[in-house]
Amino acid sequence: MLKFKQIVAEQLSRQTSVQPAKILQSLVIPNKKKQGDLSISIFDVDPQLRTLKPDPQLISTRAQSIVNQFEPNQFIEQAIVEAPKIAFKFNSTEFTKEVLNQVFNEGTSYGWAHNPKTNKTVVLDYSSPNIAKKFHVGHLRSTILGNYVKRIHEAFGYKVIGINYLGDWGKQYGLLAVGYEKYGDEAQLNKDPIRHLYDIYVKINADAKDDPDVDVQANQYFKRMEEGMDISYSTASHFFFIMVGDPQALAQWKRFRDLSIQSYEALYKRLDVTFDVYAGESEAKDYISKVYNLLEQKNLITETPDGAQLVDLTPYGLDKTPVRRADGTSLYLTRDLATLLRRKEKYNFDKAIYVVGKDQEYYFKQVFQTANLMLPEPVELQHVSFGHVKGMSTRRGEVVFLEDLLNEAQRRNVEYMQNSENCKVDDAELDYTADILGTSAIMIQDMKTKRALGYDFSWDKMLNPDGKTGVRIQFAHAKACGIERRAGVPISLDCDFTLLKEEVALHLVHMIAQFPEIVDQSFKRLEPSIITSYLFDLMTATNGAYKWLQVIRQSPEVSRVRMLLFWSARTTLRNGMYLLGINRILEKM
Repeated sequence: MLKFKQIVAEQLSRQTSVQPAKILQSLVIPNKKKQGDLSISIFDVDPQLRTLKPDPQLISTRAQSIVNQFEPNQFIEQAIVEAPKIAFKFNSTEFTKEVLNQVFNEGTSYGWAHNPKTNKTVVLDYSSPNIAKKFHVGHLRSTILGNYVKRIHEAFGYKVIGINYLGDWGKQYGLLAVGYEKYGDEAQLNKDPIRHLYDIYVKINADAKDDPDVDVQANQYFKRMEEGMDISYSTASHFFFIMVGDPQALAQWKRFRDLSIQSYEALYKRLDVTFDVYAGESEAKDYISKVYNLLEQKNLITETPDGAQLVDLTPYGLDKTPVRRADGTSLYLTRDLATLLRRKEKYNFDKAIYVVGKDQEYYFKQVFQTANLMLPEPVELQHVSFGHVKGMSTRRGEVVFLEDLLNEAQRRNVEYMQNSENCKVDDAELDYTADILGTSAIMIQDMKTKRALGYDFSWDKMLNPDGKTGVRIQFAHAKACGIERRAGVPISLDCDFTLLKEEVALHLVHMIAQFPEIVDQSFKRLEPSIITSYLFDLMTATNGAYKWLQVIRQSPEVSRVRMLLFWSARTTLRNGMYLLGINRILEKM
């Protein structure tokens, strides 16, 4: 598609004063095929017409003049007036040949192979659950969207450091340490660490509401951890405090952290998500003093009467931002700044991206503004935000843990396949297939809506094999694989492309050709719904072509070129699924 756009743009530029790059940006694919394969507004070809405000006759005359000068060639058959636009019709055989050749040659990188590669490094912060809290839906959205951001950056040649920044520090860890001594159970910890630690965290927070001493003890624990001071032990209050230098204390903290990571990794594997680094707020402690030093060097710190410290961001439309409490402990913002310093030093990144809910937009404005005031040179920082999900529940009530959500999706798919007459999955593969369908359904439901918007969770809509769902996308890929198996026709460029002349075939070629542009748009906006919406349209075009274009019982020449067309559609579908984060792609159902 880009090649054909460039051919049109270069010839139009020679007729006008408009640069080819400007024309290229203005060329669009018409909504209706009868209006041509490409079109452009006459005002984008002759900008002076905008200032003259001419009548329709003058617009039509100018458009006809440009069309009369346009010279058809091997690729563009005709230019026509569709006032106030000019439309262009391709040589359909040449276009089909170019598109299917490109897909065949680029294969699993079709859609992004055309882009120049960069040597830039991105650090990407996503998922980021707290070891003492449940893995809630906010973390799920961050995980899914972050995985997409990682993959699409990698497709464009970036080196991406995917970081799972665990909440393993601060007062919340102090509460957990206090709670574990009172409520901890080794057997339950080993059986299900995340659930047990969460139960402890809930109980100790309930205690804190009735006993202010619990919060005091948790704050003291954190303060002494951060400062490296001794922590006392009190048998009377059942609170467990040791000094941060004590190997036993460090071993317990590390054990909680490691057990949490092990539990998360099993769930991440089901979502096809991997991380390059498991980090945490705890790693920032050695850089906190550097943050305070840099802020002081830039004269950015204001001290309050009670001894707390602030950075005044009111000149930038933000509030005065606390960076140190009156008792000397750091805050989330301080630790985020410290982590940024550490990552810059370790990875020398070009851009840092944070995939966090949009309710944190103001906070990240504060972090980014403080960081760029503090650092010697500004750094590129981006908050990829997202809306909330409503109505998530199972038969057992509200979903608390990610495992519950994945298991419920798997169970419902097993139930559906067992009751389906068309299911071709062996019993031995039923659970595995159902799990893939379930995770795909969760991911696609999340990414078919613009990420800035929330959505209403619906089991029925999410798992509907006939709706706009991940189940249907997987089914479309499996169906295409089945056609290839049954036909037994080799995938080859040794084809007679003139035999693809049916309207449904040409429409499918055009859909396939749009994919690289779709990927570019998705990357520029970091918006996965652009790809998801396209995949649904591609499926519709492919299914329409299946009805009219038989592969089996045709002449060898017809079978070969149709098989290449369907293989190209399947490859494009697979590549889109990959960018969205889906690795486990079914070949039969």
